[in-house]
Amino acid sequence: MKNGNQLSFCKNFIFDWSGTLVDDLGPVIDSTNKVFNHYGKKSFSRDEFCSDFCLPFEGFYKKFLPEASMSDLEDLYAKFFSESNESVHLLPGCLEILNKCKHYKMGVYLLSSIKHQHFETQSKELNIRSLFNGVYTEALDKREWINRVLNENSLDVKDTVFVGDMQHDIDTANFADIFSVGVLTGYNSREMLEESSPKLIVDDLFELISIVFS
Repeated sequence: MKNGNQLSFCKNFIFDWSGTLVDDLGPVIDSTNKVFNHYGKKSFSRDEFCSDFCLPFEGFYKKFLPEASMSDLEDLYAKFFSESNESVHLLPGCLEILNKCKHYKMGVYLLSSIKHQHFETQSKELNIRSLFNGVYTEALDKREWINRVLNENSLDVKDTVFVGDMQHDIDTANFADIFSVGVLTGYNSREMLEESSPKLIVDDLFELISIVFS
């Protein structure tokens, strides 16, 4: 992996949402299990879900629920997620890194597969909505969206860092030739992230802060 000190030259961050900035694994697993139960399938344990879930999530459902249409699955998931009593929390270092970026006038962008209404609700409840310069949600395959984020905001790939917790995030960054950072607060293990060859892996966002702003 390249030296993390390169991140000192970063001017823009693109962040994933789930598992990177917030811990929403509770409602995600709860909603997914209710979808599977709806079709008579057994629930996932937390470890099973983290091991089996992947993005783009169409592949996940094609593997485990091939009999269901994606439109029906999306509608059911959105319904169950909105009804879930499980809570969403900021991950360690989230508020701190977003405020650091604001202080140093760095660009902060979101690229996530989360439903837009869920992002708006969560980000406002967590009081961080205003800290983003641009938000891109419902990106089922982020590789199809990344150039749009770069072009619409005039971001130079040499000055931009993509931070995410899943292989798909790293694959997306590598696809666009952006410096890729894997964070170990979410869905994928270090071993899983390493399969996608990130430039850097950090335990949490506090470690990333110590690298970028030291």
